[in-house]
Amino acid sequence: MPEFRRPPGYFVMGGLEVLSSGVDTLHFSVRGELQEGLLVFLEALKREAQFSKELQVVTWGEQSLSVALRPHGWRSYPFWASSPNIEVAIGAPSPFPPVFIQTHSAYLHSRGVDQAVAEIAKWLATNVTRSEPQLGVSRVDLYCDLQGWSPVIEDFDRFHCRGVRRRTYSMPAQDQAHLRGRRPSGFVFGGGDLVARCYDKTLELRVRGSEWPKVLWKDWDRDQPVWRVEFQFRRRSLVSLGCATPDEALAARQQLWRYATQWLSLRVPTADSNRSRWPEAPEWEVIREAEIGSPTSPLVRDVVRAADELLIIRGLVGYASSLAAMGSAHGVGAALGRTVPGVSDYLDRRGETFTDIVDRKRRQRVEVAAPWEARSPTSGPAMSTTADVPGPSGYEADQS
Repeated sequence: MPEFRRPPGYFVMGGLEVLSSGVDTLHFSVRGELQEGLLVFLEALKREAQFSKELQVVTWGEQSLSVALRPHGWRSYPFWASSPNIEVAIGAPSPFPPVFIQTHSAYLHSRGVDQAVAEIAKWLATNVTRSEPQLGVSRVDLYCDLQGWSPVIEDFDRFHCRGVRRRTYSMPAQDQAHLRGRRPSGFVFGGGDLVARCYDKTLELRVRGSEWPKVLWKDWDRDQPVWRVEFQFRRRSLVSLGCATPDEALAARQQLWRYATQWLSLRVPTADSNRSRWPEAPEWEVIREAEIGSPTSPLVRDVVRAADELLIIRGLVGYASSLAAMGSAHGVGAALGRTVPGVSDYLDRRGETFTDIVDRKRRQRVEVAAPWEARSPTSGPAMSTTADVPGPSGYEADQS
């Protein structure tokens, strides 16, 4: 098993432990002239996706990034491609940036956020823009996962947030307390350019069916909840703090965390009617001093893949058991064996075989958080696709 690297900022103070802290979300725009023929190629793929009603998978560039082109765009962008690593929107008209990138959290934590940004920038310069792209940061989320602090609903009034009007249990509201049963599941403060969230991360993972963040929690108590403190910075707040690019935001992430944990703080109530004069709570001191690094583990990719497989198995059990209940079969083998004649008849009517379907889905499968390994100049075309469409100058399409 690969060695786990303990994330920076692991503290123990009065039973409070910081398990992981880093960057959870990173969005940025890309300015620069697009490579010749790129939009023509993507338009042909999009038409194929619309005609077939299936995503068109493209292995794109000398760094083998596989993305699935959707049959529709996103906002002002006519082309939208997805992968477990990133979301890529391309083709917005001026004055919008021609490319917009959203990174996925699992990718950031399997590769490391700094390495991920470097890989994306290199891929963009090689395969998307004519020259070195200009990156503008749009959103950064910083987080700290901790154990030993389980807020109660009364703690909502202990938070002091600068310049934010407090509204409790009002929807929509700038400040919100979310309840699950009689226990709070989270608090939200602020809106727009800067938002803070404090929520039960273990509860969120259970509801979503996600497991990979637990890989980063070394020696955590599985019987106790893990809470996350998270700050979302939008572009205007980032630029006002001197962070216009992803590199600048990442270089200043510790300073951004310090700023945010002073903008919002947990206080110890006193007789003073002015909450801002209440002393800072000891647990918030630990949170404020957390080191915002880049926790990574090679196990993230494996856990994500295992979760995908489990989801499919759950569905299969449901369908197989329902089919068995319609007849006399009891075992899994008997239930699935009963489907063979029906499946064969169904596929005959469709004019394809089970192998055909498997091969097509295997081609369309985009690997989970796969590293972008450099390809040899002789290893294949700059861009390949499963669609039978003509490639523009500089891009070749094949029937891989």
